Parts: sequence; structure tokens; C-alpha cells
Amino acid sequence: MPKLTKAVIDCCFPKEKHYFVWDTEIKGFGCQILKSGTKKTYVFYYHSPLTRKKAYIKIGCHGNITVDFARNRAKNLSAAVASGIDPREEKKEKIIEEKLSTLFCDFFEVFKTKYITVEYKDKGRSNMNFAKLHILPYFGQKKLEEISAKDIRQFLDSLSHITTTANRCFALLSMAFRKAEDWEYLPPKGNPCTGVRKYKENKKQRFLSHLELKKLEEALSLQKEQQKTSYCTVNAILLILYTGCRKREILDLKWENVHLNDCYMHLADTKTGETARPLNQKAIDLLSSMVPKEGNPYVFYGKVPGKPLAEIKTAWGKVLKRAGINDFCIHDLRHSFASFYLSQGVDLYTVSKLLGHKNIATTTRYAHLELEQLKKATNKGAAVFG
Repeated sequence: MPKLTKAVIDCCFPKEKHYFVWDTEIKGFGCQILKSGTKKTYVFYYHSPLTRKKAYIKIGCHGNITVDFARNRAKNLSAAVASGIDPREEKKEKIIEEKLSTLFCDFFEVFKTKYITVEYKDKGRSNMNFAKLHILPYFGQKKLEEISAKDIRQFLDSLSHITTTANRCFALLSMAFRKAEDWEYLPPKGNPCTGVRKYKENKKQRFLSHLELKKLEEALSLQKEQQKTSYCTVNAILLILYTGCRKREILDLKWENVHLNDCYMHLADTKTGETARPLNQKAIDLLSSMVPKEGNPYVFYGKVPGKPLAEIKTAWGKVLKRAGINDFCIHDLRHSFASFYLSQGVDLYTVSKLLGHKNIATTTRYAHLELEQLKKATNKGAAVFG
């Protein structure tokens, strides 16, 4: 084996398999030649003084660093091993130290890219608004390791006048710090949100009455008649009402996933994963009446060619005003779907499946509605007693 020099490395040509050229002076120092011949990487192989197992470290690519630089690095690594230090473990410790000193704003960018945009597609935008308006201005320039439970409490106190917003921010912070632990930006049990209590909320559940339902359907019909541009938005709102689906599940629906003959639609990517949702006759009639737009795979198409309808907020506001319905958001259609089905005697478990809930515990928020049906049922049964 020759002493590694630039001339030696330059003369190493590709073979059928990857291979190594080892240095004669420093044990474990070598250069890996890929079979493609496009990449030559300096490496250092050694036996860990801690685990006694074979390990290696990539020093750098030939061309990006010189052979002399790689040799000096290998000498230092060899000296470290000889003194009982495992360079890989030392490197891990340095990485952890660097992560701990990361600014919250820099970590949050990683968190957003790796987690929020992947797991919270439809809620990602609102989450980012909470971060932009409240979280980042407060914590952005603080180091992760320096943020304490006291800081979290003081942050919540600063939002005491808007408790719902404070709780949404707290939920996002808790999620971010949990991931910081998982990804070793913080040590185990280093989440400063642990033990901090959020504000109590009186959760409002808004359901359409039967009279409001009639007014809403009339308003949607008029909206479609008088504003031709509302064709997709009105139909999307109706399908949310008829199926109980989440807004984004409907707006992202493609014709290839609609199976009218078999009375169901396939949703490949929802908040709770891949699922199939049954279509009732109202939904089938609505979808059957729609005409696909040429060149656009989406059922509810937008202004941008080949893209889905971006938003229905503007049309929704007009429809509510026309119907004279106040304090009602688009997601409340999902709640109303549940209330209508429970009022017709459909059991809670079935409603849970129709809504696409991951487990029935989520559906128990509607348990009081089912209780009303059970009260009626028990009175019917009581008639058999003398």
C-alpha cells in the first residue's frame, strides 16, 4: 500500500465494486473509491475505546479538501482514540451542545418543515399565524435550553385577555418542545411546558337548527343562481354538509377518488390517515349533477389551472349573511352533520365512523345529543310496564 498523496488518489480508477486505498503511515486512514468513479472520500477507521466495536468517520471528499488536510485530521483522530476518546461519541456530544444553544426561531423553522407542514396540512396555516403573531416575537431570540416553565407562564399571562388564542399558542408550544426532546434539541424531560396549565375554556358547540338548515339551503341555492362563479364554492359547502367531512378533505377531492356506483369516496390523505367515506343519496345526487372541468383532476376546481379551489371563506360569509345566520363557522357544518344523524337515531359509534374520527373518544362530545334520543327510547319502553 502506498502513502496517500494527491497523485495516488488521482490515479485510482473505478472498479466493479467500491474499494479502499489505505495509507501506510496512519493506521485506519484511507480513501474510498466509488464504483462510479465520481466520488472519492477520505475516511478513518478505528476500534472504539469505549465499545470495542469497529467504527469510522468520514473526513471529507477528495477535491473539496486536500490529502494533507485529511491526513492531519486522521492524525488527530488517531491520537484521540489512543487517549481513550471515541471521536464519534465526542462528535455526538458537540452536536447536542450545538442543538441546545439553538435559537427558538431557528428550531421552529425545522419544526415547521419536518412536522407541521407534514402532519397538520389543513391547520398548518392557522398554526403559523399563531406563531408569527405571538410565539416567535416572544421566544424567537431565546435559546431553547434557556426557556423555562416560568417563561411559558409569563407568555400565557401576556395573552390573558385572549384566552382561546393563548391556549392555541400553548398547544403549539407544547408540541414544538415535545419534538425538541425527540430530536435531541433538549434533554429528556426538558419540555418547559410540562406542568403548566392552560386557561379553562367554555367550548361552544354550534349546531344548525332545522329552521336554520332550511334557510342555509335556500341561501346556497340563491347564491348559485345569482352568482355563476359560486358554482364550485356552493357545491363544496353542500358536500361538507351532506358528508360531515373536513373542509380540506372536500376541497382536495379528486374525481378519481369518487365512486358513485359504489356509493363512497376514497380519501387518501386525511387528518387521521387514509379512509373511505360512504356517500348518502343527497351527496350522490350533488356529485352526479356536477361536470368535471377539462384538464383539472379536482372536483372543486379553482382559478389556477389544474389546482383545487383555494378557499370558500368569502362565499361562506355571503351565504351566512343571505341566510341570516350568525356565529357559525364552516367547521360547524361537521358538528351539525353529527347532530342531525344522532337526532335520527344513528348511534354514536356509527357517527364516529361517518366523521372519520380515529377513535370514538373524539365523538363523545356529541354524547349529550345521543342522550336525548335515549330518553325518548326509554319512555317508549316504559309503556310496557303497568
